[in-house]
Amino acid sequence: PRVRRAFTHAIDRQAIVDSLWAGRTVVPKGLQWPFYGDMFIADWDVPKHDPAEARRLLRDAGYRGEPIPYRLLNNYYTNQVATAQVLQEMWRAAGLNVQIEMKENWSQIFDRGSPRAVRDWSNSAPFSDPVSSIVNQHGPNGQQQVGEWTNEEMNRLSAELETSTDKARRRQAFRRMLEICEREDPAYTVLHQ
Repeated sequence: PRVRRAFTHAIDRQAIVDSLWAGRTVVPKGLQWPFYGDMFIADWDVPKHDPAEARRLLRDAGYRGEPIPYRLLNNYYTNQVATAQVLQEMWRAAGLNVQIEMKENWSQIFDRGSPRAVRDWSNSAPFSDPVSSIVNQHGPNGQQQVGEWTNEEMNRLSAELETSTDKARRRQAFRRMLEICEREDPAYTVLHQ
């Protein structure tokens, strides 16, 4: 988790929004949308850009500069390759040796026959509840948990978020899921909308 946490602190998301998107988008409050209504955690923020913290986490983890593969499709989304190159430089500045590997298709991105570590993902929410995104895509039955990442507490909370009718408890569970997936044991890193 320390190396994954270092990834999150090495990223200057606002610089990406300002330079590659000319300020036409925003850095969201994590993997959530305002249309969640009262399930939206308004006081949430993504991990702050803190290269010194990223370097400290890497030292504590004993990371020695081993290559980290970043599998990339060409323009899966607008500005993808440019974003990947900017990310690679931000990560390098923090001490991460990320190597971009251009791939032709999703089969190559998901191939388990060779080391894999980082890939891009475009998340969405097809309905106005966190179940539609964080559980659907990163929960126990989501794509992320097919050999990439898993977290027992996240999985337990996913079931609670899907089945509970207690809105206050659901909000508490969702906040905890954001803490796990974005800060403690990062499953993903939200860059921009």
